Amino acid sequence: MKSGGYDSLHSVDKQCMNLTFKEDKAIAALSQLCYFADNKLNHYTAAKLLYLFDREVLLNTGEPAFFGTFFSLPKGPIISEVNNGISSCGDSEVDLPYDWSTFFTLNRKTNLISQKNPEDRISDGLLSDEEIDRLHDLYDKYRLARKGMLEGDIKNLPEHIDLNKDERRRALPYRDILEKNGFTPEQVSELLQEIVYDDCFRSAFEFSF
Repeated sequence: MKSGGYDSLHSVDKQCMNLTFKEDKAIAALSQLCYFADNKLNHYTAAKLLYLFDREVLLNTGEPAFFGTFFSLPKGPIISEVNNGISSCGDSEVDLPYDWSTFFTLNRKTNLISQKNPEDRISDGLLSDEEIDRLHDLYDKYRLARKGMLEGDIKNLPEHIDLNKDERRRALPYRDILEKNGFTPEQVSELLQEIVYDDCFRSAFEFSF
């Protein structure tokens, strides 16, 4: 590949690691999961289900649901912004870039997250019926699953990375997820350019108001 082509690929990948996170939609999706779980949802389960939901949307529509940043961890991939948002709901000693404590509470002893006002339907208008059904299918799949099944399935995903012993996490670009799930390099480049374009358009539209 010519250097210009490589530079172009590198540029769009870098842009896809700095998209405008759809925080309101991620909060709505977590609220919906809490509703399914009778308002008692494990932190790990929440983070992994939201990753699985986001990757399914990406693979089926060509765009992620939340426009977040994916990272591989020893126990499988996460959406960094979502994990920070959930962590912010407990008594964290670390300053986090997102604060979801207005909506949720995280019990550090039990690692259970719950919505402060469970009667509030935060998802109204932010999630389509299809997205709610997708979240419900994922929740149902693992609700009664044997212990460890969710982590096992996460680690068996084509994009899973076995980290080196000295690594805590590694960036997981959209490109890797798409290519390792059957998309051609040409298809991937086109989809990533569309993601960047849509992000720029959305940001400009929001800024104009």
